[in-house]
Amino acid sequence: MKMSTYLKGALSLGAATLGPLCFAACLTTEVEPNNSDKSANTGLCSATAASGTISSSSDYDWYKLDVAAAGAISINLAHDSGIDLDWYLYKATGSYVAYRSTASNPETGSYNATAAGTYYLRVKNYTGTGRYTLTATFPQSGTTQPPPPPVACTFPTGVNLGKTGNATPKATATTGGVMLMGGGPDVDAAIKWMNTKSGGGDFVVIRSTGTNGYNDYIYGLGGVNSVQTLLINTVAEANDACVVQTIKNAGAVFLAGGNQADYINYFKGQGVGNALNYLINTKGAPVGGTSAGMAIQGQYFHPGGAADDTSVLLKPTSIAIGNNFLSNSLMTNIVTDTHFLQRNRQPRLTTFLASSIYNYGAQWQSMRGISADEGTAVTIEANGAAKVFGVGYINFVSATGAAETLAPNTALTWFVGSQALRVYQVQGTATGTNTFNLGTWSGSGGTTRYWYVNNGTMTIN
Repeated sequence: MKMSTYLKGALSLGAATLGPLCFAACLTTEVEPNNSDKSANTGLCSATAASGTISSSSDYDWYKLDVAAAGAISINLAHDSGIDLDWYLYKATGSYVAYRSTASNPETGSYNATAAGTYYLRVKNYTGTGRYTLTATFPQSGTTQPPPPPVACTFPTGVNLGKTGNATPKATATTGGVMLMGGGPDVDAAIKWMNTKSGGGDFVVIRSTGTNGYNDYIYGLGGVNSVQTLLINTVAEANDACVVQTIKNAGAVFLAGGNQADYINYFKGQGVGNALNYLINTKGAPVGGTSAGMAIQGQYFHPGGAADDTSVLLKPTSIAIGNNFLSNSLMTNIVTDTHFLQRNRQPRLTTFLASSIYNYGAQWQSMRGISADEGTAVTIEANGAAKVFGVGYINFVSATGAAETLAPNTALTWFVGSQALRVYQVQGTATGTNTFNLGTWSGSGGTTRYWYVNNGTMTIN
């Protein structure tokens, strides 16, 4: 079994202060010597890959991260086949706060920084030597907005479904946030919220199937320079330079409905996924989605295919759950579901929570769920303050205790005195009168309900 060790006092990290967070160019290749924290490479930009080489068992590659605000620090370390490399994340005080030392390739993980500060990232070998690619996504300020795509930028055939509005891209000051919509009729107020957050910039719609029907609709709501739809349904298209740059330049990005498996298979860990994380964590631009586009917004997500009926409660640990597609501190420990009331998905969301806890070791105390009915949306500010718009409900779900029975090939029992899951149900309105705060997990204008499961049978109070 692969083990990892940490020796206190083995580091020489001294006190550090925040330096400039904007560099003339992002670091894309490690520069030796960087074998200690004192010689750590600087210039590592959020969501920008850097390549390096571990040449011996005593070769450590160190990188300095200047984290501008509280939020998620997500690490992805991919390496050559036949070797095993690990990473460790340290505070400037010298103590490590996260690491990945498994046999996985890539080695991925995250840490929620509670405040701005300097962090150090160390890459080392476990077995073998060779090349690696390191991508760290973290809150970063002072980054110059990338220039618009050059005139010669050409999309792959069939990707650009057209643009409504001003043909000339417009760089604007954006404000971050998340918009989650449950599918069905679109919610004008939620789209307008994204338009405002874009600062009057360019709105980009991403989808893997469908048409450019959103272009005229969103542009007609006002407040944006243009609306463009990109149809991306291969990994090659997701890594196309023109596609990636267009997304990075966007003032707001909206993922349309469809099949979330497409988004996961084509975008996760690819250029589009990295560009979305850049918008979230570096640029601070709003990212939203409806139906499948909402389903992939949480730290945990279901890749598709789970039944809507109660059969999922009979084998909850077998329900597929993925994690760490989008690195958004607002959505840490959250799994989402859509078309909720219309498809009676209470059992499904319950198994999503249970499977996340069982398969990823998520703690029941911190695990959360957010569901949305059709024609309903929630807008979430960067500080966690949320408003609910539309005609249905948003459910904010948390556990009151651990499941009594959660095991493979066994019916779920999550009873906890008939109050296993606390559900704060918030009715949407035209003006977003009813609210919720993700930081305190409490709201105003809603109703508290409880769900529980006894030997695979669910009760909703």
